Amino acid sequence: MPVKPSTDEDEYFARQEFELRRKLAGERRAQLLTEERERERALHFMKCPKCGMHLEEIAFVDVRIDKCFGCEGIWLDKGEFETIRKKEAGFVGTLLNVFRQ
Repeated sequence: MPVKPSTDEDEYFARQEFELRRKLAGERRAQLLTEERERERALHFMKCPKCGMHLEEIAFVDVRIDKCFGCEGIWLDKGEFETIRKKEAGFVGTLLNVFRQ
């Protein structure tokens, strides 16, 4: 004679199934977010934020800065401005003081 599972047992397995599906959905969502972030990064990597043209690296005071030859804009990565400021205290120091006020 087969034994019918109790409602507590059915509820337990239903809860386990739900938790497993929620975990898999979360992992899939994280994977899609990572893929989207990488796709966006590849699309905008070394592109001018102003005009969208390709950026070229040029040497300025022993620092590699990004220059757009389309709009003539200059773009600095994190820490590059401070490095230039330390090496060129004259003009860049004055420029920095303008932005601090």
